[in-house]
Amino acid sequence: MPEMVSAHRRIRDIKSERGVEALTKGMGWTAYNARRLGEAREILLEMVGDGSHNFMGLAGALVPGGLRGIIVEVIRKRWFDVVVSTGANITHDLTMAFGARHFQIEGQRSDPSLRAKGLCRIYDLCASDKGFVALERGVGKILRGIPPGQYASYELLDRIGAGLRDRGSILKAAHENDVRILVPALTDSILGFQVWMFSQFHDVRLDPFRDLEYIVNLQFDLKAKKAKTGTMILGGGVPKNYILQSSLFAEKPLDYAIQITTDRPDSGGLSGATLEEAKSWGKVSRKARTCTVYCDATIALPILVSSIGKH
Repeated sequence: MPEMVSAHRRIRDIKSERGVEALTKGMGWTAYNARRLGEAREILLEMVGDGSHNFMGLAGALVPGGLRGIIVEVIRKRWFDVVVSTGANITHDLTMAFGARHFQIEGQRSDPSLRAKGLCRIYDLCASDKGFVALERGVGKILRGIPPGQYASYELLDRIGAGLRDRGSILKAAHENDVRILVPALTDSILGFQVWMFSQFHDVRLDPFRDLEYIVNLQFDLKAKKAKTGTMILGGGVPKNYILQSSLFAEKPLDYAIQITTDRPDSGGLSGATLEEAKSWGKVSRKARTCTVYCDATIALPILVSSIGKH
């Protein structure tokens, strides 16, 4: 007697397509991570289309890697209401806002030779020390116009975003579209270091507990409204945990969850932890639509956003 399997959809051979939407839809009928990317598209499409209150997590060197424009695009479309990021991504966003650029490294270059030229390597790209000097000057000028007080990271970053001229900036887009940017570990970045240096001589100080108060209260408010909530997490780390722990504390599990990661679950690290595991904590609803795509975010995110870009 043949073995019975609970297969519901027949595998279809993928075909070349003229458009990324049709291509990604076709990938959903295949297997492995192509299938996962197609499934993530369907979840993201539903998540941004049904009034869900959505959180985006940004970890890894996404901005210097070329994803700044895509992130700005989804912020301007209000696909996400809150962005939780590492300090590094916002630091690089600001260096670019003040004129710095990142460059591909070609050929074999020794790291000591790059250091001698004032270049900092991130895998196969580099940033210049000059960008961080411009960051110090530009941010310092904006901070000097901020009234004394204790600030959450999202409050401080909103004021910095308001002071930027570069409309291609993540912080500028967030300010103009009323999207909160939270950086819980801001001190773990060059931007955080600059804010700390400024605070030694001016009464403008970072209070990370105000971020925690904001996101937890938001989750309780969403729970009271019986609103749907969703997240798309790129990478993992602090942004992933910060989003998930707020849903846990408020007992408001997420209704949608997508993560794009290259980390494995069997090492026990959070960045590779499955969304099914998150259900055991009550961070993600047992009935939630979830998908983990094991892929470099610089590949997956542009494909996902482009495949539903018209929405």
